[in-house]
Amino acid sequence: MELYSRSLCQFGFLILLFTILSVRQSGSTFVPGRCLCPKTQRGVRGPLKELSVYPRSPSCDKMTVIVTMKKNNAPVCINPESQMGKQLIRCWNRAHKLGRNVRLCLRRNRRRTKGHHQRTRQRHRGQNHSGSSSTSQ
Repeated sequence: MELYSRSLCQFGFLILLFTILSVRQSGSTFVPGRCLCPKTQRGVRGPLKELSVYPRSPSCDKMTVIVTMKKNNAPVCINPESQMGKQLIRCWNRAHKLGRNVRLCLRRNRRRTKGHHQRTRQRHRGQNHSGSSSTSQ
């Protein structure tokens, strides 16, 4: 009887050891879900063709912003924390909330700085002024 209980105990120990080793081995081969964009850019230049925004998910803890360039149809991942990323996410959310087309988010308004606007006005004034002074002499 003692031999039976001893072999049963050893058998149980071997099963426990085997279970621990197999769990440990399978744990090392487990690959969790990954984000669509392992690397991101702060922004892009040029016209955009398409915009996709993916919310956080169990497989990726960040929002994902992907734009497609019009020039070469290349998808580019935008950093959601960058200025351009935040602007695209805000526009995406607003478009979905209001039921608008997301393509409106792809139009980018060019900002003119005050200095540039004033310089062009001064150039025009200078040309008009010099032209009128030469005719008066």
